[in-house]
Amino acid sequence: MVIGLMGGVGSGKSTVLDYLEENYGAYIIQSDHVAKEIMTPGFKVFDKLSKAFPEVIENGKINSKKLASIVFNDKDKLDTLNSITHPGTIEEILNRIEQSNNSIIVVESALLLGSGLESHCDELWYVYCEHNERVNRLVENRGYSVEKSEEIISNQPSDEEYNHFADEFIDNTFSVEKTREQIDMILSNKEC
Repeated sequence: MVIGLMGGVGSGKSTVLDYLEENYGAYIIQSDHVAKEIMTPGFKVFDKLSKAFPEVIENGKINSKKLASIVFNDKDKLDTLNSITHPGTIEEILNRIEQSNNSIIVVESALLLGSGLESHCDELWYVYCEHNERVNRLVENRGYSVEKSEEIISNQPSDEEYNHFADEFIDNTFSVEKTREQIDMILSNKEC
């Protein structure tokens, strides 16, 4: 079973991923980690980025800070970056799904909805957390200001959008134990 895990920043997706990996032996694929990996030598994405942004190659590697500073205020360059990294990330995720023998595979990705990646998942799970609790988590755990937290959250899909596509709903507002109970309940009704 391939589960697409979605939810906004600070919702507690990591808590769910950790539990699925530790207690159910799930194979976890996080698109952020995949994207970083494919930007290293030996991957096609690295080669394409080297041609598109030769000025960011230092000692045979991509200087991520330099790349970020180039694309930060230039939409065309950001579009170029995304046109290289997004398809490459999705391709690598699909390769990993295909190669895995695990009975539970979990894909966590900001690219899940609208990229076609969702069609490769058997189910979409939405990790929900109340807005104020998400802000508190971002302030406490990541050191963000309230303003920065609010800005990040406002630029993500709404709870309604996530919930519209979800096959399963996990409320992670409260204790870790409550979250784990919900996961156990969901999986007790599945064949995996």
